[in-house]
Amino acid sequence: ARVKEERPRSSITIMNSIVAALAALALVVPARAQDGGVARVKEEPDYVKRLPFKPKLFEPVDAEDAEQHIKAAQEHGDAAPNYFQVGEEMLMLPEVFSNLDDAAVKQDFPHEGNAAEEEASRSSRWWGRLYIDGWPQTVQYMRAHFGEPPPAGLRPMILADPPDACAAVLNNAEEIKKYDAIVVAKRGTCTFGTKGKNVLASGGAALVIVNNEPGNMHAPGPDAHDLKLSVSMVAEDEGNLLISSMEKGMALMAAMVPIHCAAQSETVQTMDLCRGSTEADRAIANSIIEGGWVKGLPGDAKHEYLQATFGTKIPTAKKYEIVHASPPNACNEGSELLDNAEQVAGKAVVIERGGCQFLEKAMKAWSSNASMVIIVNSETSINRYGCEPRWKGLKVDIPALMVTDKGGEALKLMKGKIVEFPASPKVRKDTWLKIDSYRDTTGWAKKKSEQKMQLKQLRTEHAEWPDRIAAINMGYGFKTNGPVPPHGEEL
Repeated sequence: ARVKEERPRSSITIMNSIVAALAALALVVPARAQDGGVARVKEEPDYVKRLPFKPKLFEPVDAEDAEQHIKAAQEHGDAAPNYFQVGEEMLMLPEVFSNLDDAAVKQDFPHEGNAAEEEASRSSRWWGRLYIDGWPQTVQYMRAHFGEPPPAGLRPMILADPPDACAAVLNNAEEIKKYDAIVVAKRGTCTFGTKGKNVLASGGAALVIVNNEPGNMHAPGPDAHDLKLSVSMVAEDEGNLLISSMEKGMALMAAMVPIHCAAQSETVQTMDLCRGSTEADRAIANSIIEGGWVKGLPGDAKHEYLQATFGTKIPTAKKYEIVHASPPNACNEGSELLDNAEQVAGKAVVIERGGCQFLEKAMKAWSSNASMVIIVNSETSINRYGCEPRWKGLKVDIPALMVTDKGGEALKLMKGKIVEFPASPKVRKDTWLKIDSYRDTTGWAKKKSEQKMQLKQLRTEHAEWPDRIAAINMGYGFKTNGPVPPHGEEL
């Protein structure tokens, strides 16, 4: 199938084979002769000679001339030439070959601990996910048909300057090289291959191109097939959300994790149909920040929060003034704004759970120019709330998070006051799923003597987190149908 144009703004519709794209072009093509290896030149077909212009690679042509060339080739029974809309120009490009391996799609997972198999898996994946520290969701990337596999490990993401990466050496090349960064660039103006060459010349570790239309694709690079750089593309909405945050000065650390999928496996025991190719990749995926605690509350209590699965990263060390939504649950029908939108602007708005969907609450906070939305749960628990379909949450370009009912009570005392939201690797969704098993009594031992010992161990393990202790005590009381012993008297 024909690859997509660099910028699909042309009226030209081209359906031809990628592999045979230049078969009919009247270009100078060396051919090996039988008489002593002397090179001969393939002669142009007559229909090419009759064209009103001379077709040449990488030279701009008029759209009507390109249309005429395509039509003449098809009438002659030849494959159509490879024309692309690149920025405002129509260019003829070479054949498009792919570095992506069809056979890799059917491979089983690497054996556990087999570094060679893991590296082979990593280098042959067609797609993967960007795991960005503190970013509430992963971002899928599609590898280009050209270039190399993505680099391993966490590294900074830096926005290209100019944003389309169409300068031979980027204006921020020194910074890019210093941090061995993943460069993010907008699609358009020049070819994918040109962008890749420019980022390589600027010292980048990889290039991530943000699409300028809905969807994603494996970008072709006929002009940069052997490029020694990883090139990938992300979808328009997800990429623009990243760019918006980076333009505001947000520092992002990301890892490009190739994803290996297998319908069933004979090499490893796992419930995952898809997972990171290497143990190191999986470790990064499992260590990405998901939450933290609210700093500045009465008594310096460390009430926790978990980020939603939409929104943006919470800026490091930023201070927020607290304001409460009106109405408290933000479910005022018939309005896209909160009733107290003027008071909410620029502040972290606290909203009660219930009455309407999480996304509706977040959208009203965002539309009211809030700088953060905090959902207060109706019980002593927190989770990473989201929305369906996922793409609807991509408009919310402010942080969104949840606190427990206990955290909400503390925030009620903070109206007009300043708090911070430091991140913590100790606050994770999986931790709270375990805490919930004690709160709803399913996680407790069967024997009463074991329950008392379990209570003591849990209180010791989670001593610095008042929300967890409250949930554990509540669950213990329900389980034993009796009073909860104070600290030091569990036994």
